[in-house]
Amino acid sequence: MESIKKILRPIYIPILSSNFVKNILLLTNTFEDFLLYRKYSLTFTTKNLKNKEADLILNYHSLEKGMLFKEMKAGFAAVRIKNLHKILNDPEIMENINRSQIKVGYQVMCQYYELHQEANFNIEHIYSLEQYKKYKNLLKDHYDSKFNGIIDWKKEKYYKNINSNFYDFAHSRKSVREFTGQRISHELLNKVIKLANTAPSVCNRQSNNVYLIEDKAKIDRILKIQGGFTGYTKDVSQLLILTNDRNYYYTVGERNQFYVDGGIYLMNLLYALHFYKIGNCPANWGKLISDEKTLSMVIDLPSSEKIICMIPIGELKEGFRTTLSERRPTVENFIVKN
Repeated sequence: MESIKKILRPIYIPILSSNFVKNILLLTNTFEDFLLYRKYSLTFTTKNLKNKEADLILNYHSLEKGMLFKEMKAGFAAVRIKNLHKILNDPEIMENINRSQIKVGYQVMCQYYELHQEANFNIEHIYSLEQYKKYKNLLKDHYDSKFNGIIDWKKEKYYKNINSNFYDFAHSRKSVREFTGQRISHELLNKVIKLANTAPSVCNRQSNNVYLIEDKAKIDRILKIQGGFTGYTKDVSQLLILTNDRNYYYTVGERNQFYVDGGIYLMNLLYALHFYKIGNCPANWGKLISDEKTLSMVIDLPSSEKIICMIPIGELKEGFRTTLSERRPTVENFIVKN
């Protein structure tokens, strides 16, 4: 046995001290990530209140975005309405109507019905009067006839707090989808990036890159792959793509750190755009590898870099709309643990 160990020692010691162990750690940790996502994500389950609430937000926010169009189509987002009927009639959802996002979900559905009534559109085939009355009755004192899932803005009013204290400044930023089509100068965008670069990063590695796309044909193709900006692409003449470079991370424990650093930078970038009066809307890039391969046929990005977000930017119109996008009160997400 000792003689065998002497023979194998030169072989197995380098293996254990090389990338072999790191590969095993990466595989086992990534597999654990997979198991947790599989267990809790809405992708695979709707078994608890948080899953149901997430599903509700996803669907009601689609209605809010549809309401931004001034020329409303009768029965728009019919699939979302069908989903919302199912969610809003779930006993657990009804029992928790005091939660901010559930309450807003019922309010948005009531507004949807009321807007169709005002326009003399018949939508009985997807949304009956009885269903509307039920949602209104469930809201009880929470029902507000003046509730609106959209906000009408004038450009001057929208930007009035960009030089205010941070509390007012942060509350003044909204995702805007209506642009004039006029391009922002590279000089001004350089100032934006300089300000965004103040974002903190792990060990000050600063692994973010921002790509500016100005080819309209490419922008339209990219946003079509992204899929969440349908109906608003006409006046998008500039698109930012934020990425984070995997080359800057050195432990298995940092396998997801690029999402953290990328997310921190993204918020700083959005604030910087707002500060310099540039309209913007973060467009989620929660896509598959196949989508990234399709994207690579439109724009060549380094394979080491992970897309964090796409941000259509532009000069704002004098009058425009944003969604309400109601925020949670702190009682729902500030938890003191002793």
